[in-house]
Amino acid sequence: MTQQSDTMTGERIEPFRALIYDRTVTGDLASVVAPPYDLIDAARQGELYERNPYNIVRLEFGRDADRYAAAAATMREWIAAGALRRIARPAIFHYTQRFMVEGRALVRTGLIARFRLESFGAGRILPHEKTFPAAKEDRLKLLTAIRTNTSSIFGLYSGRHPDLDRMLAQVARRAPLIELTDDLAIRNELRAIDDPAELAIIQRSLATPRVLIADGHHRYETALNYQRIRRAAENPGTAQGYDYTMITMVACDDPGLVILPTHRVVRRLRADAVSGFAANARKVFDLEEVAAPDTLRARLRSAGSGALAVALKGHRTHYLLKLHDRAAIDAAIPETSPAVRGLDVTVLHALVFDRIFSLTAAEIRKGGNIDYTIDAPGALEAVANGSADGAFLMNPPSIADVEQVSDSGATMPEKSTYFHPKLLTGLVMNPLED
Repeated sequence: MTQQSDTMTGERIEPFRALIYDRTVTGDLASVVAPPYDLIDAARQGELYERNPYNIVRLEFGRDADRYAAAAATMREWIAAGALRRIARPAIFHYTQRFMVEGRALVRTGLIARFRLESFGAGRILPHEKTFPAAKEDRLKLLTAIRTNTSSIFGLYSGRHPDLDRMLAQVARRAPLIELTDDLAIRNELRAIDDPAELAIIQRSLATPRVLIADGHHRYETALNYQRIRRAAENPGTAQGYDYTMITMVACDDPGLVILPTHRVVRRLRADAVSGFAANARKVFDLEEVAAPDTLRARLRSAGSGALAVALKGHRTHYLLKLHDRAAIDAAIPETSPAVRGLDVTVLHALVFDRIFSLTAAEIRKGGNIDYTIDAPGALEAVANGSADGAFLMNPPSIADVEQVSDSGATMPEKSTYFHPKLLTGLVMNPLED
């Protein structure tokens, strides 16, 4: 980003006149929202298309030949038909998600706002994962076509903010503007905050904290790229709508903040590396052979940090791996930040994928050979039924792990974290032409 846009006037956090669905036109709001685009496969895409003619998938992840032009035309049609309407007053939205994890009832609270774009180099907003070029190209084409944020970046803000916490507790007691239960039985509630005094508390509290991108790295980098293109073409002297992006901000210490493990399913592995896996792995890992999938997952959980579970096609047993000595990872990637070297996902990528299977970082970034999933039984089943050569399971990183990596100025490998639940797409949209 240019220096001009970094020093531009305007609050860091701004309310906005959101586009929202009008249920009198669209019907049940639960039928028009969708999960994030990167969780939508072809089958899910078709299901969402059939669910409601106004489902947000037609904008976010359409199936037309030129889906970007189709998304722009569809948005114009929906606005003309009244299916999408602007709220009357600029607002920041109080967003709660109520859900269950391992028998625990949790609530996560966020604030959906416009966030003034800042370069990562300034150190006030930080990534924690690497990104894929193809995904950024796709998101840029969509943003250029519709000039609207249809989905939100997920950011974590640091520090303690008692005034903000008290105000949010009061807002939570008000009747919601939008409430729906999604396909995962998660209760989503949205409340508009448009009182100037309450908006001022939010802006004051969140003006300076460090923000860590939990989800939406591709969309944030796309927003920066789009801003550069528009500013170069127009050279405006004042802040524009495209100098902001839509973000949902959650406190780092929110009790509903959950990270699930993101496992790897590899479609194709070298046959000789598969057959010789146990012998090669024993050079740096302690190996435990585990026959039953359920036992393997239980042993992985109990082993904690530093453990990996592996299933390979043609092998009669599964493997639980534990490093002999952390010096092996230090020697393999000495130039990498210690915060990153300490991650299980780094051990997997550097010592298993690269050293044993010759799956390099460059090949992984190309995409097409590795699927990422939170479904451990499904990953193991893919190997058992022969549709994949290998499944590699991990325990999730902690919030502290993520913060340490970001604070060190480093990034994790792609798809290292899965914050649960995901933010719904389609609750509110942020037009960039304001």
